[in-house]
Amino acid sequence: MTKLRVIQIGTGPMVHSAHAVTALRGLDEIYHLEAIVEEDSERRDFIRNTPPYAGLPFISWEEAQRRNPDAFIIETDEHRLVENAIRSLEAGYHTYMDKPGSEDAAQFHRMCRIAEKNRRVLTLGYMFRGNPAVQYALELKKQGKLGRIFSVEGQMSCPGGPGYRRTLPRFKGGMMYYLGCHLIDMVVHFCGFPDEVMPMNTCTGIDEDCIDYGFCVFRYKNGLSFVKTCAAEVNGNARRSIIISGTQGSFEIQPIELPRKDGWDDTIARETIGIQAGFDNSHPVSFPPHRRYDWLFQNFAKYIRGEAVNPYSGEYEAKLHDLILQACR
Repeated sequence: MTKLRVIQIGTGPMVHSAHAVTALRGLDEIYHLEAIVEEDSERRDFIRNTPPYAGLPFISWEEAQRRNPDAFIIETDEHRLVENAIRSLEAGYHTYMDKPGSEDAAQFHRMCRIAEKNRRVLTLGYMFRGNPAVQYALELKKQGKLGRIFSVEGQMSCPGGPGYRRTLPRFKGGMMYYLGCHLIDMVVHFCGFPDEVMPMNTCTGIDEDCIDYGFCVFRYKNGLSFVKTCAAEVNGNARRSIIISGTQGSFEIQPIELPRKDGWDDTIARETIGIQAGFDNSHPVSFPPHRRYDWLFQNFAKYIRGEAVNPYSGEYEAKLHDLILQACR
């Protein structure tokens, strides 16, 4: 099987650019990562010899297009993700872009239309979509074992720090925009799009003018779901969770990812199927270790080669993006 030649555009410090490079280099039976484009000379000099990027050539956008790769991986600063994805798609390239994209809804919708018009693959970096516990829970839903799902509770926090929190005023919704987008995507996966969106984003007061506590409730005809994301929560990483509640069962993932020293992640989950007497009738469900971006990039390759169809249409991504912006009000 011929490897897909890809070039990464950008090394944004807040996005998962280094993680993407590491994942692509780890999937060397599928990809050949040819080069990196980084237009900021100071940033380029700072990262050139760091472990993820060591040995990779740094080239210009123009040189990247002359090389005519199979796809571009867009990992620029958040506010430039969509404009660079549009540049890639307009030039006729399959495109992977980090999430959530521009705060400009019209620009985001335009990107999705270009991808569909040019029949190019567009994949976004929502890594929880490929989490093995999430995939398992979706199968429970499909089989009807959870009954009618009426609630999803999602949490994704971190201790943050002054430097981390100082970056958040760049986004209208602060943490809801930056990390809450992952959880909103999960709510939609299990409950669909809501009837009402009730954002309650706020500031802890640790750093002024910083929306470091994101909280949003989503109302449905028969239930409520919420997402919470905080950049000042001690041990918040370990409490990252998704709890799916239905009329006939529940499924709890906590933590969603538990990093191991070997670069792989574990996932811890418990399920309760059927209504029984007793305080706790749940039991653990085990999953093999995974690397958070492997599923995304493995499937991106399948979509490019025509071996699978991307289940996330441009229409879905645009509607999800609109919902994220609503939650960031």
